[in-house]
Amino acid sequence: MEPITSRRNPIVTRFRKASGPRATSDLTIVLEGPTLIADAFSAGVPLELVAISTSLVQDGPAAELIAQLKFSTQLIPVSPIVMDAISPVPSPSGLIALATTRPVHIEDMLASSHPFVVGLDGVQDPGNTGAVIRTVEAGGASGVVTIGGADPYSWKALRGSMGSIFRIPVTRVINRQPIIHEATKRGWKIIATAPNGGTCMTETDLKEPCLLLLGSEGQGLNEDTINAAHEVISIPMREPVESLNLAVTAALVIYEAARQRCASTAGTASLARHLKQLS
Repeated sequence: MEPITSRRNPIVTRFRKASGPRATSDLTIVLEGPTLIADAFSAGVPLELVAISTSLVQDGPAAELIAQLKFSTQLIPVSPIVMDAISPVPSPSGLIALATTRPVHIEDMLASSHPFVVGLDGVQDPGNTGAVIRTVEAGGASGVVTIGGADPYSWKALRGSMGSIFRIPVTRVINRQPIIHEATKRGWKIIATAPNGGTCMTETDLKEPCLLLLGSEGQGLNEDTINAAHEVISIPMREPVESLNLAVTAALVIYEAARQRCASTAGTASLARHLKQLS
């Protein structure tokens, strides 16, 4: 197949559209780089097409990936100029894909066998969003709901999640009421986080089904969300420190929940074994 050399080619338009702002119903995403593409492919995410720069040196992992993809995915060679036009990153890797994400419904997420869902309410930083998604998988929580804020499938969030987004349920909603209503209806505990003034996280029962709500980096959770929660928790900190990074906060609470659940599970000797059993 002859390489695409024109920026006016319809494929360029498809990539650019998928890289831009997406509606919550839009399932097409852009994957940049062999590592992210390989993670998606291994997780069974459908790849619509993969563009390969004619300047890409096809050896090592990239060559192995291309060899796997050629049996199931449309591979399209493109010139370096076109690769620059379709890639969302300043220095393209030479391998980029269009993929289709699976729709995730809140009801399915709340039906998890180890229910602990993290809700990111108005979180704007895609890097933090990706880091939290990665931590949710690592710590054995069951999924992530982003409420407004950063798109979890933007390239910065995808990069931050290190492939975890393809292996755990992640969904986006416009407002918080549906997820809070559904979780409450199912008897879940709604837990809000605050930098100070809440119950110490180690003194809170995190073994029961929980929806953990984390607010934006600068503003935190709004008053309506805090009022809708059954409990507000805080992480104890040495003075004069007043707050922690969002991803750090999420990690501490997620692992405290995992520790509590491990301790309450008969026959589980360690947290490491407990998390392995969840895999």
